[in-house]
Amino acid sequence: MTTKPLAGIRVLDLGIITAGAATSAMLADLGAEVLKIESPTYADPFRVWVPRRDEDQGKLSPHFRATNRGKRSVAINVKTPEGRACLLRLAARCDVVVENFRRGVMAKLGIGFAELSAANPRIILASISSQGETGPDADYVSYGSTLESMAGMAWLTGYPGEDPMVSGVDLNYPDQVVAIFATGAICTALLARETGPVHLDLSQRELTSFLISDAFEAPLPDNPRIGNADPAWWFQDALQAQDGRWIALSVSEGQQADLRALTGAAEPEAWVSSLPAEKVVRQLGARGIAAAICLPGEAVLAAGDWHSALSFASDGLPLKGTPFTIEGAPPAHTEIGSFGCETAAVLRDYVGYSDKEIAALAEAGVIDLADAPAFAGA
Repeated sequence: MTTKPLAGIRVLDLGIITAGAATSAMLADLGAEVLKIESPTYADPFRVWVPRRDEDQGKLSPHFRATNRGKRSVAINVKTPEGRACLLRLAARCDVVVENFRRGVMAKLGIGFAELSAANPRIILASISSQGETGPDADYVSYGSTLESMAGMAWLTGYPGEDPMVSGVDLNYPDQVVAIFATGAICTALLARETGPVHLDLSQRELTSFLISDAFEAPLPDNPRIGNADPAWWFQDALQAQDGRWIALSVSEGQQADLRALTGAAEPEAWVSSLPAEKVVRQLGARGIAAAICLPGEAVLAAGDWHSALSFASDGLPLKGTPFTIEGAPPAHTEIGSFGCETAAVLRDYVGYSDKEIAALAEAGVIDLADAPAFAGA
């Protein structure tokens, strides 16, 4: 049996889209029980995010399925007094709360750090935001593109003489980065939870700048963009072979003679374009020159056994997995159930609400049981 380091830890996941939800997904991978909290009046927008094919219209988004794997779906309207009471009573029986709302929203709702720590003096609140909890930009509304621009990443990436480049909505680098860092920070904070409540402040902008901080150590040029080149290598680029496929290669100063022995008088671009991709890679590899074919997505999926980086849904759809294995095995992923399907069970088992109280809350619109199994609560 695979070890689950966070077995016995319970997490309230208030995250939406990627940053918060992906953090909680990795906590679930590590064995934590994660309660995905959505509102009957506002579900996670990722549920219907950008269907890839016409036949997928109306289906649960693969983005949502991936970032909410292994969680229990609970629907509570925390904008109501009764909903806030539900959430704070749940917080008293949890170890961690993860959120990535705009700054000030949690306090405005009456479920900020002060209220959470009053309900549970051992609580860990992980607040994930674009700019952090404090400072002149704390209220700034950001997206991946603006974060990469403000953090300096767009300044650094791109080609000489061309415009700054952002990673785009399909990657959204700052969201991916903060989820990994937040998971580690939460696991560390759990070691100290006996000393009192902990409020973790995780800024996506700062973490993105941190990851490229080596670029700030030297005198800063007006335009540092160099495309695929690297000053540490005599030649580095991606070149197109005769069959249309692209080859990435890196040639050190000491390998110039080896490369020229292969190409003769031809420039690397002309030599690569005259041969099929596999032959190029084979000949470069025989001389110890690093080279690989740039694989399209379909080829990446078919390349081998994806131990943990990719998972698969029950319908066979590939989904984002987890960046680690435990004892050589990937965590077992289960899919999240239908919207609000475990609300009644969670409130009954963890908070002590009676069936009559649960039915009354549902009737008032405080909780949602619409997609739950048959519930006889009156």
